[in-house]
Amino acid sequence: MTQALEKPKSILEIIESLTPQQQEEVLNFIEFLQFKSQKHDPDTKIQPQQKSPEELGWPSGFFEQTYGSCQDDPIILDDDDNFEQKEQAA
Repeated sequence: MTQALEKPKSILEIIESLTPQQQEEVLNFIEFLQFKSQKHDPDTKIQPQQKSPEELGWPSGFFEQTYGSCQDDPIILDDDDNFEQKEQAA
């Protein structure tokens, strides 16, 4: 039981010794682990923080219907166009 209590304390001590950027990476990894466990365990209490496409204003099924629609039709960029002129017109 003592080991179980010492692990979180040891983890916190290690995290506190890291740079702020490294601490951010640790936080990102922890959130990834939570997300990954949520995918495999539907009863978990962690709620996703991302909104669904419908909540963001996209039509229902939009991405499923359009995903891969350009894979056989390559997009060709016309180098003759002047980007600055288009930017000013917008």
